[in-house]
Formats: sequence, C-alpha cells, structure tokens
Amino acid sequence: MTAALMAGLFSGGGLYALLGIVWLILMISLGITSIRKGHWVMFIIGLFFPLFWIIGALLPPKRKYDVG
Repeated sequence: MTAALMAGLFSGGGLYALLGIVWLILMISLGITSIRKGHWVMFIIGLFFPLFWIIGALLPPKRKYDVG
C-alpha cells in the first residue's frame, strides 16, 4: 500500500470503521463461543453488557452429568 492510501485509511472515519468491524467480529465470535460452551445466561446478559460474552468465552464448558 502506498503512503497516501495508508494516510487516507487511518485519517478520519476510516480508522473508526476498521476498529468497528474488528469489534463486531470479535463480539460475534465471543458470543457464539459462550453459547457453544453452554453459558446461555452469559450470552443473554452479554446482549446488554458485552463483557459477559468475554467471561462466558473464557469459562470452561459446563459439565454434563450422567444419570445412572
């Protein structure tokens, strides 16, 4: 990339758009990870407070208990 193109990308709204896209991808992947690990409550709370998606993604998976 040329210097002029890089300067145009990171000036004004280009940087914010790039960071917004990275944030959106990160939040979607963390939300899906918390669901797959069995932390449904963390996912629902994370809709309002995304910090809970990070916590739900970092927690170990819930154990499934065998009956019998």
